[in-house]
Amino acid sequence: MDSCSTSISHFRVSANSFLSRYEPLALLLVPLLSLLLAHSLRSFLRRLSEKGLKATLLGFIMNAVKLVPGVKGYIDAEKQKVVDKLQSDSQSKRVGWTTELPSTGLGTSVLEKMREEKMNDPVWQGKCSGTVYIGGSESDGHFSVINEACSMFAHTNPLHLDVFKSVARFEAEVVAMTAALLGSKEISSGGQICGNMTSGGTESILLAVKSSRDYMKSKKGIARPEMIIPLSGHSAYDKAAQYFNIKLWRAPVDKNFKADVKAIRRHINKNTILIVGSAPGFPHGIIDPIEELGHLASSFGICFHVDLCLGGFVLPFARELGYPIPPFDFSVKGVSSISVDVHKYGLAPKGTSVVLYRNHEIRKVRQCFTQNAYGSN
Repeated sequence: MDSCSTSISHFRVSANSFLSRYEPLALLLVPLLSLLLAHSLRSFLRRLSEKGLKATLLGFIMNAVKLVPGVKGYIDAEKQKVVDKLQSDSQSKRVGWTTELPSTGLGTSVLEKMREEKMNDPVWQGKCSGTVYIGGSESDGHFSVINEACSMFAHTNPLHLDVFKSVARFEAEVVAMTAALLGSKEISSGGQICGNMTSGGTESILLAVKSSRDYMKSKKGIARPEMIIPLSGHSAYDKAAQYFNIKLWRAPVDKNFKADVKAIRRHINKNTILIVGSAPGFPHGIIDPIEELGHLASSFGICFHVDLCLGGFVLPFARELGYPIPPFDFSVKGVSSISVDVHKYGLAPKGTSVVLYRNHEIRKVRQCFTQNAYGSN
């Protein structure tokens, strides 16, 4: 027997002699409990990293409270009451609604029915935050112009550029004019700003996120993408993360409710594809430090999207009027894409937005959600 076999034999005898002191059940349970403890510790550390100490401790306390007999049942019962009330209210409002196709056509009488129903809507006149951002009523000249323009093209399908050439031209012009407002004429922009129109700010954000994901995969081979947004970022980024299988980190804002650049920096790793800033953000109307975030993105070679959905058609003009507006557009180094809503201030009907990219390379990697583009290959 060689020395190796002898050593193994001695080790086996010693190990068996040592383990014989313990109950077999204990020998079985200790490894299982150790694995359970390691798994729990790993989950705690991961949650601590993602949520922070305060949120982690709060979650732990809430879960502990729910273990008290009767507490979880009480919380579930109260939740169910809220759900039942919402459902009953919704059902009561639907009494008399049409649920099947009528046996005979309604003809033009349907227009009168629609007018009657519309009279029950609130009179907003630009004073309903988060819906329509322009004053006046639907009988004003501005709205009549928009409605007439829409009626001309309500039947068109912009996917067929050879048939609806006028739509293709008008959309391309809107994108070009928007790009010019946001720095496409500046030398620092690179001269390749391109983009397309979308059905609203959410779609613009979705396209920007997907383009960033695909672009970073082609550049760095990132297969498990992550993006970082401030707590003040729009909920559309949560949708994008779910749709495109991207891990989302929400970084805290500073005491002035601006994106905390240092907090975002701490979350950047090898899988980071994108960081986001808003100008301004929806919750507070505060402009994030776009220039600092741009330098951060540039230093790490990652994409940086600026959410101008709310301020895109305000900030350029405020800057021209002499207000101290910090840098926010493609003149900032590191900005790879921008979203800006055309409908926010009555420039177009609800559901019209533009997404812009710094160059063709970023834009061309995405699968088209919409067709028309300005400056595309």
